[in-house]
Amino acid sequence: MRINEFGQPIGDAISFAGARVPEPVMLTGKTVLAVPLDENQGDAFYERIFGPKCDESIMTYSTHDLYPDRPTFDSGFASMIASRDPLFFAILRNPSVPGLGVGQSAGGKDEDIHGHVKLHDSSDLLGMYALHRIRPDMGSVEMGHVIYTRELQRSRQATEAQYLMARHVFEDLGYRRYEWKCDSLNAPSRSAALRLGFKAEGRFRNDMVYKGRTRDTDWFSILDSEWPTVKERLETWLDDDNFDQDGRQKRRLQDC
Repeated sequence: MRINEFGQPIGDAISFAGARVPEPVMLTGKTVLAVPLDENQGDAFYERIFGPKCDESIMTYSTHDLYPDRPTFDSGFASMIASRDPLFFAILRNPSVPGLGVGQSAGGKDEDIHGHVKLHDSSDLLGMYALHRIRPDMGSVEMGHVIYTRELQRSRQATEAQYLMARHVFEDLGYRRYEWKCDSLNAPSRSAALRLGFKAEGRFRNDMVYKGRTRDTDWFSILDSEWPTVKERLETWLDDDNFDQDGRQKRRLQDC
């Protein structure tokens, strides 16, 4: 611990010039793609996630909600496309394997690609998430606005989607801190954060009012110094050798 000239403990000195501002990049995995929102995805988002006939239960802990009609959705979706904080991404089934089922894998190389993916079938849309509370000067960014369809929940694809974004945040953009926050009553989100390698930091009581109710918010984070270990665990679990021919995991992520 460092002590200043007044006898007070202070933080370690670092040389940090700031992280990069996230841009609408495409992230390619074996089973999923994370791609920037664009207009050609509108029909799929309305049909699968945001339309009035969609599964409202996946919105319970989200600040988003179902839209009552298409014009209202189109306006809201256009704002999401234009936004840069939050910076929204669609989670898509990898188009190189159109018949891919949940929990199965496909060959391919993980790499970052700029561009757009033509969404031919709305069923290829699996969910969305975003980077927000972007503070490049402090090296801090948060994963948020996570909405998974039932198909994506508790799947290999969901884990890979989160791995792709975490790798991008630390290795491409140079952030020091990656945050995850959720309603303290959202047990699946809390469990997901811990399973993915985020560490619990505490609870902010009466943090928000949303959807006519109060919210205590649980905070989690991964630091850049922790990322190599977290990355190794995720890559070990995601490896094809960890899944049988039916797509069932051989080892839990917690055991890797």
